Amino acid sequence: MIKNIVFDMGGVLIDYNPEKTLYGMFDKEIADILLKEVFRNPLWSDKDRGIIMPDEIMEKVRDRIPESVYDKTCEMVDNFYPYMPPFEKMEGFVRMLKEKGFGIYLLSNASHDFHERRKGIPALAMFDGVIVSADHKLLKPEKEIYEKLYDTFGLRPEECFFIDDVAANIEGAAATGMQGHCYHHGNLEILIEDMKERKILD
Repeated sequence: MIKNIVFDMGGVLIDYNPEKTLYGMFDKEIADILLKEVFRNPLWSDKDRGIIMPDEIMEKVRDRIPESVYDKTCEMVDNFYPYMPPFEKMEGFVRMLKEKGFGIYLLSNASHDFHERRKGIPALAMFDGVIVSADHKLLKPEKEIYEKLYDTFGLRPEECFFIDDVAANIEGAAATGMQGHCYHHGNLEILIEDMKERKILD
């Protein structure tokens, strides 16, 4: 029986979409550079793992970033949250789950600045617990981060249901005994229908 719902953050609770953001702000040539050198760079994952700071990233890529957008890029790397608005429909969904008595948890690949910015994501006020990758030097889909979630909050994986927009993270969860739904489509109705088919929701 599923008693707990575990949420990813970017792409599920908030609109993390650097491609849309960058192509909306810069011309294609510059956006392509920033995606390659910053947002798709392994250094970005290192930031989520908590082993590098934003200013260190920018120092490492400085020679590859156009000078005209360097300061703006530094600002975005230091704080991308203004470009990731919360999904209002997910806040209502979380509230509904909470009212039904489910435990609500966050398991997110996110950097240390999450703790400074979380107040800007209203749904998080309803969560019973949070595991952020940078705090533990771990990343999804490594099995240790799922085990950290279970151990920290005394959860049984078979009683948890995970919602993440990355298939590899759902597969990683399944390998530890937690079933889930890949929310890559961003369609809440599809998610709810899946949860009903699994008898998680009425």
